[in-house]
Amino acid sequence: MDLKCDNLDCPGASASPGVALQTLLVCSGCSAVHYCSKECQKACWKAHKQACRMHPASLAGLRLRVVPEVEDYYLDEESDDGENEYSAQKIIDLKIEKTTAKETIEVGTIKIQVIDIPMTNRNGGFFECVDEYSHELGKLALNFNARGRLRPNQGCWQPQDFRNNRYLVYLEELIIDPAWRGKGLGTWALPKLFDLEALHGSQYIFAWPTVLGNLDEQAAWTIKRDRIIRFFQKAGFRRLINSDFFCVAKNASHRSRAIPIEEDAPFKELPPPTTEEEAMRRFMANN
Repeated sequence: MDLKCDNLDCPGASASPGVALQTLLVCSGCSAVHYCSKECQKACWKAHKQACRMHPASLAGLRLRVVPEVEDYYLDEESDDGENEYSAQKIIDLKIEKTTAKETIEVGTIKIQVIDIPMTNRNGGFFECVDEYSHELGKLALNFNARGRLRPNQGCWQPQDFRNNRYLVYLEELIIDPAWRGKGLGTWALPKLFDLEALHGSQYIFAWPTVLGNLDEQAAWTIKRDRIIRFFQKAGFRRLINSDFFCVAKNASHRSRAIPIEEDAPFKELPPPTTEEEAMRRFMANN
C-alpha cells in the first residue's frame, strides 16, 4: 500500500494520481500514522488517541499487505452457450505485518468479501446469489431488498446512504495473533481498509462481530462475543437496526458516528415473516 496521509477526509485525497506528498508528518507518540499537515493530525486525533496513548510502541512498523493480488472477479465456470460466467463475489485476504530492522512477522490476518450488487441481479437475484457464497452473507441479505438495496427503517442507516454504492463490503474475519492482542492493531487496521483499491471507493463496511470457531460454554462465549462487539463499536461500527450485523461509515460526519456506544441499537429477534417468500429466505439463511 502506498504511503499517504492517514486522515480519511484529507483535502488532498482527491488530488490527481501521481501528485506525491512532499513531506509526511509522523505521529510522535506511535510513529505508525502519517499526516500531510497539522490540520489533518488534529482532525484524526479523536479516533487515534486511544491506540496511541495505550500502546504507542506496538504500532510502529505495521503494514497491511494484500495476498494474493486479485485484479478481477473469480471465474465461476463456462456457461452452456460457451460464455464465461463471473462470480459477483471477490475475496480479499490481507496480512497485518510488523517490520523491524531484523525481520518482518505476521501479527494478524483479515478477510473481506466484496459483492458486485448489479452482478448478483444478473446471477439470479441478490439474496439467492449471496446466500450461496456464505451463511453470514445470507443472513446479512435479509436486511436488503431483492435488488440488493437496504430496506427502510434500519435505524441510523438509511437506503439513501447506499444508493450510489455498487459494491457491498463485508468484513468476514479479523484475527490478531494472541501475543499481539490488546495492543491496538485492530484499531489501527480497520480505518485503513477504506484505502484498499479492491474496495472501489466504497464508503461503508459491514461486519458480524462474533466469536470464531469457539467451543466455550454459553456464558463464556457470550462474554467473548460482547467484548468483540465493544471493540467494533469503539472503532465506529453501529448496529444495523436490531440485527447481528454492524456497519461503519468512512465519513466521520455520518449520523452513525454521533451515536454513543451506550445508545447503540440493541439486538432483537426478527418479527414473524409476513410472506411465504420472506419465510423461505429466512429458512435458507439459517440453514
